[in-house]
Amino acid sequence: MDLTQWIRERLQDRLDMVSQRIEQDDFICTIYYMMDAIDLEMLQTHVLRKLLQPYPGRSDERLQSIFQSYTFFPTTYSVAHTPEKALEGLLDGYVLLCISGETAGVLFPFPQKAKRVVSISENEKTIRGPKESFVEDVWTNLSLIRQRIKSENLVVEQFIIGSESRTIVLLVYMNGRCAPDMVQQFKTKLGEIRTDRVPGSSFLEELLDDRLISPFPKMLNTERPDVVVSSLFEGRLALLTDGTPSNLVAPATLLSFMQSAEDYYQRYFFSSWIRLLRYIFFVVSLVLPSAYVAITTFHPEMLPYNMLISLAASRDIVPFPAILEALIMEVTFEVMREAGQRIPTTMGQTISIVGAIVIGEAAVQAGIVSAPMVIIVALTGISSFVVPHFSLTLTIRILRFALLFISAIFGLLGLLIGVFFIYIHLLSMESYGTPYLSPFIPFKSEQMRDAAGRFPWTNWISKKRP
Repeated sequence: MDLTQWIRERLQDRLDMVSQRIEQDDFICTIYYMMDAIDLEMLQTHVLRKLLQPYPGRSDERLQSIFQSYTFFPTTYSVAHTPEKALEGLLDGYVLLCISGETAGVLFPFPQKAKRVVSISENEKTIRGPKESFVEDVWTNLSLIRQRIKSENLVVEQFIIGSESRTIVLLVYMNGRCAPDMVQQFKTKLGEIRTDRVPGSSFLEELLDDRLISPFPKMLNTERPDVVVSSLFEGRLALLTDGTPSNLVAPATLLSFMQSAEDYYQRYFFSSWIRLLRYIFFVVSLVLPSAYVAITTFHPEMLPYNMLISLAASRDIVPFPAILEALIMEVTFEVMREAGQRIPTTMGQTISIVGAIVIGEAAVQAGIVSAPMVIIVALTGISSFVVPHFSLTLTIRILRFALLFISAIFGLLGLLIGVFFIYIHLLSMESYGTPYLSPFIPFKSEQMRDAAGRFPWTNWISKKRP
């Protein structure tokens, strides 16, 4: 069975398949392509025009120039030697040329994909830094990286994952900087994935994680090319997934999620101060509601007398205990945060702000919650937005509720136990061979110039970077 008949039997019911038969003496061929998936002008110029011209030689000479010497068509093309490879190329958006009596096919790369232009990053904004962000096309994303790394040491390896979706995943790393063991580990894991589809980069992140019980992310997801490039120079690797603008970087430590691209485009003393504030308010967003509930419920003697009188007066008309009051406000804040993300952008921020003011004021006036609790929850919510990466913010939101419950039962002792277990969990974690609390634990002095703060660039240049 020749390729033309095989393709016709496999795709006879496809309404989006276009076929065009060409006959010229004893040379008969059929062109197949997906509707609205190719550049018709390139097809006409490089393929159809050449096929419709009279050929002065013999048929076997024409076939030899097509399949062996690759000189017949004035464009780049490849030969699929099996029907399966020809079908894969056709479904990937290539033009397939089937010649009567031949089992091999010719594939022409004339894709015309619907894709978004490179635009401003919506989730990771900077004031001084570049504004470009990744898009859904993996090759466009790779070109954004190549514009910033013009080195032969940049290595790109391609994987096709998903038996039905056939999603392109690119493994990108710098040869000589990235650890060979980690590269081999990712190659093995990517090669072992068996699935019918890859919905996005988050799907790969979960499949590649060996410890799913941990709420802390092990891979950094970003939509900024400069963040990926900086990570590649630091010896990490990146996974670019076709169909999503959010790409993955590994390994990722807790320090990675506390750094922002803006840190490297401002003066070092300002960046260091802002980074220090992030660490402080990271702790505030995690423990502040729990500490308030524990102190007001079990340890009111820790408060100054005047503050204690003020808190008692504000809670005098509240019918709920502190833990229930905190849960009401925390859940309400979470609902408003989720609603703000789902509401159209033109009205989302306005509704969120007005809703917070109205609900908070009404709840205090009705005696459902106290004014100090509204302040605590609002400060906690604002503090969580100081963390640059959304994936770590989600972790804080989950752990905050766990600490809230244990503090309501055991007081400050329960809060300390909860924080201690989180610390032990972080000590036990690794991100693909890198300790999660590195470079703090274990302490690495050579990496501390970009840890809690950022040293001046002159210090980086005068020393060899790790």
